[in-house]
Amino acid sequence: MTTSDSFPAVHRLALTLALIVPAMADEVTLADGSRLSGSVTALADTGQVSLASPLSFEPFQLRADHIRLVEFSQSKKATDEHDAMLVLTNGDEIPCDLRGIDDDSIQIDTSFAGAIDVPRQSVNTIQFGVRPRKLVYRGPDGEEGWTIKNGWRFEGKRFMADGSGTLAKTFDISGSFALRFRVSWRNTPNIQVYFADSTLETTGKADRYYVTFNSSGFELKRQQSNDGHPYLAMASIPREPSDFPDSNLDVELRVDRKLAMVHVYLNGEFVEKYHDSLDSAPSGQGVMFRSNIGGDDAQFIDSIEIREWDPSADRHRSEPRGDESADVVITRNSDRGKGKIIGMKTGNGADAILYKGPHTSEPVELPVDDVSTLFFERSAGQEPAKRPPLVLGLRGRGSIGVTGCLFEADRITAEHPLLGALSVKRDAIARLERTQEETPKDEEKEEEE
Repeated sequence: MTTSDSFPAVHRLALTLALIVPAMADEVTLADGSRLSGSVTALADTGQVSLASPLSFEPFQLRADHIRLVEFSQSKKATDEHDAMLVLTNGDEIPCDLRGIDDDSIQIDTSFAGAIDVPRQSVNTIQFGVRPRKLVYRGPDGEEGWTIKNGWRFEGKRFMADGSGTLAKTFDISGSFALRFRVSWRNTPNIQVYFADSTLETTGKADRYYVTFNSSGFELKRQQSNDGHPYLAMASIPREPSDFPDSNLDVELRVDRKLAMVHVYLNGEFVEKYHDSLDSAPSGQGVMFRSNIGGDDAQFIDSIEIREWDPSADRHRSEPRGDESADVVITRNSDRGKGKIIGMKTGNGADAILYKGPHTSEPVELPVDDVSTLFFERSAGQEPAKRPPLVLGLRGRGSIGVTGCLFEADRITAEHPLLGALSVKRDAIARLERTQEETPKDEEKEEEE
């Protein structure tokens, strides 16, 4: 047997295609790990893929039981700014904007398939406030935009302080947000970090939060500008520099402006959430690092990241629905009601969910901005719908199970077991996966060429 005869035909084909197809090509990963590149033109309900390549006048077929993953090329960036996530009874997750609710269906808009009417009995939940967390800042990559007053300097992807001084910057974070950074030190740290700060000054009146980390431990405080006691203690956390033998600490501070709370994470572990005794979070958008060291001490700040944050989405994402015999509404303030979701009122930028509880004679209007989660009633004995073994992964978030696809130019016609035929933007699909092993229709071995 020659060397070429001992090398399986599918491997030789994969190698040839990898050498001649353009960089912007779909890629098929086979069960044995080998890969083929080309342009996917069809997907049968058995999972069989038709792949067009420069080597063939006609698309050739790949057997379903040999395919593990298809990754689709992307000609332009897909966007996902939807504020809601609809979860079907089969587990599909669909990022969307809610347009309406009636007795028969949930009407949504999607960036990948336009308007869709979803049968009400096929909907499990709708989660609001789950727009992708916008990255506001990640760095540092330099001093640009930062105001440095003494002590600090930029050095090799981080800021270094070997004396007293401040490092400050204002960001576009008017709502709730998460601030992350790493502080490292030589000898002993002594740093204050101000956030939700409107003044970025060390003297004078200010409304803001700040943490202090030094030899005495880790403290969280609230500073207020009103007359009276300007500094209010929120938490004293028993963490001292000696508790961190590597001389560095990762800090994450999540500010819930709506409920006036600060969630503290140290080295990736949740410590606690602390309530602002003023019941009103400061509205500032600045962050300031203040160094208070001297002598031979030094401290460093790097891995700074600021993101928008929706506290209610985090809080309710994994919350159990409870009674399945009725609709359930959870508000952003964690109030829970069981009853009937009647519909949705739209217009004038003030959309509302119409909800009737067991103790009200008329439906009440709940502003969508105040709603976190909707759970929809399940009929007695209703089994969760099964997800097809073929799953289309959306770019960014979400996925849908399908039984077959037809590829035409920039669109994909997909058959969904609960939603019927869908016309999907090809650029919105990142990948196709087979989630279950399919049994081959025959036991014949592949014929080697």
